Amino acid sequence: MPGVTEREIAQAKQMNLYQYMQLCEPDNFKPEGPGQFRHKGHSSLSFAENGTWTYFKTHATGRTAVDYLIKVEGVPFVEAVRQINRIQGGCIPSFQSVQAPTPPVQPKPPREFRLPQPDPNSYAATAYLRKRCIHPNVLSLCKQKGIFYQTSIKNHPNCVFVGRDGEGQAKGGSLRGCSKVQFRRDIPGGKKIYPFYIEAAAETDTVEVYEAPIDAMSGASLRILQHDGNWHSVHYLALGGTGYAALDAYLTYFPNIQRVVLCLDNDEAGRTRTKEITKHLAGSGKTVQDRAPPLGKDYNDTLVQFTQEFRQRCMTLDDILEESR
Repeated sequence: MPGVTEREIAQAKQMNLYQYMQLCEPDNFKPEGPGQFRHKGHSSLSFAENGTWTYFKTHATGRTAVDYLIKVEGVPFVEAVRQINRIQGGCIPSFQSVQAPTPPVQPKPPREFRLPQPDPNSYAATAYLRKRCIHPNVLSLCKQKGIFYQTSIKNHPNCVFVGRDGEGQAKGGSLRGCSKVQFRRDIPGGKKIYPFYIEAAAETDTVEVYEAPIDAMSGASLRILQHDGNWHSVHYLALGGTGYAALDAYLTYFPNIQRVVLCLDNDEAGRTRTKEITKHLAGSGKTVQDRAPPLGKDYNDTLVQFTQEFRQRCMTLDDILEESR
């Protein structure tokens, strides 16, 4: 291997992730159960005292600190090996001088949060969500509340999903491309603890929890199409991923919530996080229900399939006229 020897590689692999975190990032992880820990900076990374770790975001797994630097932090292999050996204080290659530690970089001040400028209209964003079968009533309410609109970046339209605090003030959010350009990112300066949510029309004790804003809108749309009571009788919350910091914040905004319905995705990350949130809320006095998507990976898949089947069952105007003859 150019740049490092087999001995250097073997030496570096002796350090597991737990040992690395204790030495280098002691304030960047928290316990999540006996012998289990969660990385604060990478919320989908969990690891154990024996060093084994899983990064649910990419399904990467490993045990050594070298694997962590490569698969999670994106450090090149050779540099990862050298970095771990420098930490361990040994196995320095004679042909490669070790650079002195660079002085700590002063952290940049946090970027000010600003919602992107809205377009004159939201035709493209609305058409995109209608193509994904979001009900017009849900879209209309979200536009009225100012939590959904359209913005364009380099002439490419995007959906804007606004995250808010308990007072309804915009403090976060995300963008989703609605053209052929696949684009997805959080709004700079915002924080994950301020989620996208559709509040109920009246007092309620129930919140339905989804991963993405489109899934939350899909859950509301399904309730309308299935005539499952008043669709506006519960809250709909999007975590913006699988981390539950937004849920914890939300429950402080609405302390009367007593029933939490988890509608997370039908994949490994979604199922794992459902179990973790259930355990996290144990003892809180709240009822937690797991309502996984009945069709497809997420609730938008369920909505699309249900809508397609519904349309196939519906009679066309020509069918009605034919039967009346």
